[in-house]
Amino acid sequence: MTAIRQLHFRDRRAPHEIQFALERELMTLLQPAPEEAHLTFRAASKCNGVPFRVLLRLEAALLQTNCYLIEFEAAEKDLSAERPQGPGKSLDGWLDLWTRHFSPAPAPAPAPDEGSVERAQQLAERAIAAEAHLADVASVQQEILAALRQGATYSTAHKEGGTIIRFQRDRFVRADFGESDRREEFRDEAAFLKFLRQFYHWETSRNASPQQVPEYDAWKLMLRLLTDKR
Repeated sequence: MTAIRQLHFRDRRAPHEIQFALERELMTLLQPAPEEAHLTFRAASKCNGVPFRVLLRLEAALLQTNCYLIEFEAAEKDLSAERPQGPGKSLDGWLDLWTRHFSPAPAPAPAPDEGSVERAQQLAERAIAAEAHLADVASVQQEILAALRQGATYSTAHKEGGTIIRFQRDRFVRADFGESDRREEFRDEAAFLKFLRQFYHWETSRNASPQQVPEYDAWKLMLRLLTDKR
């Protein structure tokens, strides 16, 4: 048996922006499901070793906002009452954690005739085309480098401190804060990209352990981890 949890919400952002935000939370890439009547993205992954499936769907395109559905599914046997409750400890906890930035809609789902079919189609086309130019690892790497040069940053934090990665003047800089004051500077793009891949190795593969995600997927996930400061 499987357990399913759903969240209906409304958001002004375009579908691909919701997709990217959810991928950042899950550290898993969502793939379009062209057989669906509505724009739908799906993925299968693991959390704490428990396999789950996730669905993101554009349910309706309204005049000033959009109606979305996020659905998580996992085996009932992996969600026993003996599992500790709280964020990240059960399917309910994961749903709360991963969707904490989305507010539940006042109504469970939009009415069948609610929204514009034409606008929904336009949003779907934009979502599918949003990253069509990122066809290989090199193109994703250049997207990351360009974003950093334009003011985007990477940041991590933990109880001992954290790390900020940014572009300053004519070089890429990694600066630790807290217990460590380590600083590294990179003028060479290749050296910086090698460092960045090693730095985010665990983060990008944590849901695939003991395997590693494909190289292209790893770089797409690193793109998701950027914080836009522009």
